[in-house]
Amino acid sequence: MSSPLKLLYSTTKTMLRDHHNYFPIWCQRAPLRLLIALSLASAAPAAARAASVIQPPPLLQPPPPARLEASDFLQRLARMHVGGTLSLNWRNVGPEKPGFETQVQNEVYLADMYFGVDGPFVDGVPVQVEAHLPTGGKGTMILNQLNFGYKKIDDWLFQFGKFVVPYGRYNELYRPDQFLTVTRPLLYASPDTLDLVIRLNSPRPPVSLGYTDIGARASYYPPVNEVFVPEEVTFFVVNGLGESTNRLRTFPNIDFLGVPNIPGNGTTIDFGHQDNNLADNNNNKAFGGRMVFSLGDLRFPWPIPEGASDLKGVNMGLSAMDGQYDLEDTLTYQMYAADWSFDYLGFDFSGEYEYSATQFKDPLLNSNGTVAAPTQFARDFEVDQGYFVQASAPILRAPRLGQRLTGVAVFNQLWRRGPIQDLLLNATIDGTTYPSVNGLRSDSYRATTRMDKYTVGLNYQLSDHFTFKFDYSYWVMGRAATRSVTSIGNLDIYQGAFSMVMAF
Repeated sequence: MSSPLKLLYSTTKTMLRDHHNYFPIWCQRAPLRLLIALSLASAAPAAARAASVIQPPPLLQPPPPARLEASDFLQRLARMHVGGTLSLNWRNVGPEKPGFETQVQNEVYLADMYFGVDGPFVDGVPVQVEAHLPTGGKGTMILNQLNFGYKKIDDWLFQFGKFVVPYGRYNELYRPDQFLTVTRPLLYASPDTLDLVIRLNSPRPPVSLGYTDIGARASYYPPVNEVFVPEEVTFFVVNGLGESTNRLRTFPNIDFLGVPNIPGNGTTIDFGHQDNNLADNNNNKAFGGRMVFSLGDLRFPWPIPEGASDLKGVNMGLSAMDGQYDLEDTLTYQMYAADWSFDYLGFDFSGEYEYSATQFKDPLLNSNGTVAAPTQFARDFEVDQGYFVQASAPILRAPRLGQRLTGVAVFNQLWRRGPIQDLLLNATIDGTTYPSVNGLRSDSYRATTRMDKYTVGLNYQLSDHFTFKFDYSYWVMGRAATRSVTSIGNLDIYQGAFSMVMAF
């Protein structure tokens, strides 16, 4: 067979072989192909449904700006703390007729009422607003604090407005839930309660507890943990204490363009800062500072065994302040204080010493004890100094009901060195009648008086919001005043007191 015919035959045979071989195979695989096709057809809707489920949701629309601002405001507001205190007190003062004080036996009264808001409403800028309802104000609310701080610089705090003056440790413990007894130490006695008995030429504290003023302060907290490096160094400038007669340089007003004269009973310092003015009464400002040392753990070789001689929270502070307080800028005051405290296994010991020198003006008296006419004023000064020592110890660390029962004992001494003043009753000076006036003779001698006070008490903390206090205080008045024709005697004063403190 020729080659072309041979090639044609071979090709035809191959095609026929391939045709006859693939067709049976395809027929044999047809059921499998059909099953695959049906499976794909049935899976298509499920795949479509699955695709519809896993599709991402549409983008949410952002809330309007007003809603964002309201949410941010509420979040900042939630960072603020709302708090306050008040104490419901009972006291019984004796003896019933001491000859000086006007008393109400078994007196019940509200005191130490503070309500405020504080916190970092703006990051790094804490804000504080606090109102006070003094007992003597008959429910009238006054602005006790309104200030803001700046804490965005490491280890620094700046504060502006009306704040608690950082003078002395006990001055900052002005709320009744922050100190253990019902009455305060003599150095910080408050005229709102019977913390201090005032008589003729008797000593009195330079400033009462909870002194707030308008100004600025700067505090530095060194990041060094050394014994001789203070934990805090604070400087402040404030308006300063004012006069007890509350004379002010009022703002310009056609209703009053004059300057009030010195009243007939003279000019003395408002140690109880009862005027609570929002403006200064003179041109000068008061400057001061405070330095606090924290010694940490301290070991005593005696009498405590070495294994249990760790003292925690040892602190020492030094404070100073001076200024002028009268409208004419002629009367000055200076005060210095040193305080200390430490805690050992729940036993707390604290104390403070204070020295102050204050000038004042009294009407000049004739040799017969009457006020000289025309009225003249004699300027003089007095020195008040004293200290207190307080010890507290746990009686029940974990009572069955409540949190803690603590016993406390306090000893106080206060001295005055100054001219002997005469007491005039119902004296008419420059047309005004005063129930009592202190006057100075031209040959007035200087004398030293002293007042002692003992206090023992119990402090029962029922919960974080309720505390019960009971204490007994005794004022030794034998050398606390000078005798005159208007005095009956220097009788000692004693008082039993109970207080229920509510804080939140």
